[in-house]
Amino acid sequence: MKRAAIIFEEKGEINANFNHPKSDDYLIYKTIIRIKDSGKTPVEIKLKFDGIYPFAAPMPPENHTIKAASISELCIKVAKWFRKYGYILN
Repeated sequence: MKRAAIIFEEKGEINANFNHPKSDDYLIYKTIIRIKDSGKTPVEIKLKFDGIYPFAAPMPPENHTIKAASISELCIKVAKWFRKYGYILN
């Protein structure tokens, strides 16, 4: 069976603030977005924590991978993952 080839790859950064009016906690994650040419979930993002640990807010996992069928679905899943820990994307 042929392996899926990577047709697009981009490195970036995601910032998320803790969703509380009196909190200044935020997170910075380095990201790698990959799109493959085949498969059930050809779009994936790898998140790696790169910043200062939050003072009072809960800390999500330092490394995490999210897979999706499309870019728009991936954006929704990433926002939902951060919201699960009480953060909102900037």
